[in-house]
Amino acid sequence: MNNLIDFESAHHFTLKNGLRVMLCHQPKSDTSYVSLSVRAGHFYDPEDCQGLAHLLEHMLFMGSRHFPKPNAINSYIEQHGGSINAWTGTEYANYHYHCDGNKIIQTLPAFANMIRQPILDETALVNEINAIDAEFHFKKKDDLRRLYQIHKETCNPHHPFTKFSVGNTNIFSAFSVAELRTALKTLHKNYYCASNMCLCVASPVPEAQLEALITQAFAGLERGQLANDNWPDLYTKQQLGIQINIKPLQKARRMIVTFALPGIHNDVETKPLNYVSHLLGDEGEGSLLAFLKQRNWAVNLIAGSGIEGDKFKDFNISFQLTQEGLAAKEDILTALFSYLQLIKSSIDEPWRYEEKAQLTALALDYEENVKPLNLVSEYAQHRFIFSPKEINSLRSTIGSFNAEKLNEALSFFAPQNLRLKIISPDVFTDKSCAFYDAHYSVKPLSPSLLYSLNHPPLMDSLRLPPPNPYLSNAYHLVLPEAGYGTPNKLIDKEGLRFWFAQDQQFFSPKGDIYISFDMAAFSSSLAAVAAKRIWLSALNDYLQAKYYRAEIAGLHYRIYGHQAGFTIHTRGFTEQQTLLVNQLLDAVTAFSPTQKSFEHYKELQLQSLQNSLLNKPTNRLFSRLSVLIQRNTQAPIELLDAVTHSTYEAMLATCKEAFSHYYVDSFMHGNWSLEHANTFADALVTQCTNANGKPLSRAVSKLSAGEALYHHVPCEHDDAAVVLYLQAPSPSLTDTALCMVLEQMLAAPFFNALRTEQQLGYIVGTGYVPHNQHPGMAFYVQSPSTSPKKLLDAMTSFLFQQLDEIEFYRFYWPTIKQNMLKQLEERDLTLSMKSQRLWVALGTHDLAFNRNSQLAACIDALTFEEIQLYAHKLARREHCGELILYASGKFEDLETPEERTVRSISEFKAQVPYY
Repeated sequence: MNNLIDFESAHHFTLKNGLRVMLCHQPKSDTSYVSLSVRAGHFYDPEDCQGLAHLLEHMLFMGSRHFPKPNAINSYIEQHGGSINAWTGTEYANYHYHCDGNKIIQTLPAFANMIRQPILDETALVNEINAIDAEFHFKKKDDLRRLYQIHKETCNPHHPFTKFSVGNTNIFSAFSVAELRTALKTLHKNYYCASNMCLCVASPVPEAQLEALITQAFAGLERGQLANDNWPDLYTKQQLGIQINIKPLQKARRMIVTFALPGIHNDVETKPLNYVSHLLGDEGEGSLLAFLKQRNWAVNLIAGSGIEGDKFKDFNISFQLTQEGLAAKEDILTALFSYLQLIKSSIDEPWRYEEKAQLTALALDYEENVKPLNLVSEYAQHRFIFSPKEINSLRSTIGSFNAEKLNEALSFFAPQNLRLKIISPDVFTDKSCAFYDAHYSVKPLSPSLLYSLNHPPLMDSLRLPPPNPYLSNAYHLVLPEAGYGTPNKLIDKEGLRFWFAQDQQFFSPKGDIYISFDMAAFSSSLAAVAAKRIWLSALNDYLQAKYYRAEIAGLHYRIYGHQAGFTIHTRGFTEQQTLLVNQLLDAVTAFSPTQKSFEHYKELQLQSLQNSLLNKPTNRLFSRLSVLIQRNTQAPIELLDAVTHSTYEAMLATCKEAFSHYYVDSFMHGNWSLEHANTFADALVTQCTNANGKPLSRAVSKLSAGEALYHHVPCEHDDAAVVLYLQAPSPSLTDTALCMVLEQMLAAPFFNALRTEQQLGYIVGTGYVPHNQHPGMAFYVQSPSTSPKKLLDAMTSFLFQQLDEIEFYRFYWPTIKQNMLKQLEERDLTLSMKSQRLWVALGTHDLAFNRNSQLAACIDALTFEEIQLYAHKLARREHCGELILYASGKFEDLETPEERTVRSISEFKAQVPYY
């Protein structure tokens, strides 16, 4: 197994006070992971103070008996090489952190004290109410939140799911601060007790020492009792067999079919819902999705998602519809029930179930991108539901085939048990939900429709998936060959370069292949980029059904646009991967969409671009920053116009020109021999017959030091937002290192000053922001209550004061340095991560493949005086280029000097110099 944490051999014990503990000793790990799950989610909020559990979660970070200052626990965990966070869900709240391996000895008592003895300071309480209110306002135009609230208002009013989970000022202001503090203390006393908690820890510290540490840290918790979870049914009979119409803010057409199920998702032996979602979500030829696409009714289908609790589960089938599909919703329902009938009639064919078991086993045996802290948090919650024996096999394969359990699960997929949501700007509505003012209506489904769905016709064009042709019975490792542990150039000719490296670290039967096409005809103008986007959208859809079987057999592919053309990236098992790449190359070069397909994907691109204009202000500003700094990157607002005026003939002409003259850069890395690589390289040369171009520039705008440039981004959102971007004067190692160091140094103080102390907004932060490897840093704030002028004044005042007083940070420099060196020296966690790192290095001509090591050495050698000098130059505006992007929201526009205001993106790009 390639899981980073061995859950199967976990040690389970219970403290005398009733705290259940799951301990995973990981002797080879250099990190400790801790998660505490508390049955104290928003279901346990008082009726008259909904959102209180969420507020309590915030307040636990605002000081405890041993760490009385707000966010002191965050700083303490960071000093020990980690980070801490929390969330409040329906039934549970969860607190989790990671730190350097043996530092758990220092951090666990601090974590336990945070949980056990919060101060609940009244000043901090007022600040956190404001923060939660800002969070609420930030999400008011989030269609998912609006949909969630409508969901709450259309289910059983006696079920606690109906409670408003976030909280806001209107709710909390009904109480005095003293009354709120008392309510928080009561909630904490009743639910933050040992019997109502489960702890999961994974650490390299010896097991006996860990057990003693946990006992010492948590023994002081009161025993208390396990919270009641005896809720009524989530839906009444009248709330099933209904249609809910919803008007979204974004231009979207969706249909969500929900089946209300009991807690059968907790069946760890058969896992029937995994099997059902596997078949319903199939995208291959003959599938439900392929059937709907052929009729131009739907473009996407997701099966299996939906809210769930310990004893209930919504099984959703979500369809992204076309305009025609919206009109054919009853036909789509008929097709769905016809397909469900196929699944029910195939239960006596266990080979499909066994194939799914094999696919699951493969995925788990060679799993990548595992996030250990997420897993530890999942297990902390699972410990409430499953016995130690059950919990140790949760991540194993599907158990034995059980036709009776599968039939029982499928019996709930009945018309009388469904709820139908239609999401479209065009639907009739007569209600408005609380808090978010989203419009909806509810009506029962007609008896005739329910009757017809109970007796669906069999449709010849619908078929269950055949045996997977990409599934192998054996996955072999090749022998390592000397000199190929790092990329070697096997081909370097005009128009094509090919690199190869073997995996000599992970010993996994996997690999990655990248093929990048630089095509001047796809990047020479906005019209060309618009044509490329439509063509890529149509291409990806054409390939989806064709190669879906490869996807689920662990052979993944992605074809995506970049600023100079597009890239094909495949990853997964090396067995048959080169065959898949050859098939994809043939399909890509031969593909030409029909006029009808062009019109369809043009419309989808317009919808996507229009929706991107509704993104949150901070996201919009960072997207525009990318556009302004990178020469060949375009803004959605400009592309919208270009896509609108794009024609089928122009797209065909652009594609023809693009494929007549291009440059190819390719890299193969993984479980292949040199012989395999040479064979593949020869095939690549044969297939890329017109690879006779040169690589295209990835130029970066050069911002001059001195006075800032300003750029306003119109945004359909009430919040104001500001991004202050500082561009380093060169991409040298020294400039990169100093930029990274200063951003890290100022990150926590910036957050504390503007978010915690000044309460300027919910979204506050900093980031190291490179563009094509050119270093820069950004400071950002989004606020529902403060104008862009005040935000910018607060940001610049903080920033230049801190830069002038950088001496204050001398004491913290050794810790900051240690944490940065650890990040830079982190090993590649997966084969794919290493492949990506090497591919990026090839693109930036880092042929020593050690830029992170060089940066680490540079940072290690930095003196504090060098940092001080850099900071003072920055404060005097002698060093970095400055660009200030802002969205005004409901506030007055920022007044900016005309000569330093960027009004036109194209004019700016035409005039600015480039690196």
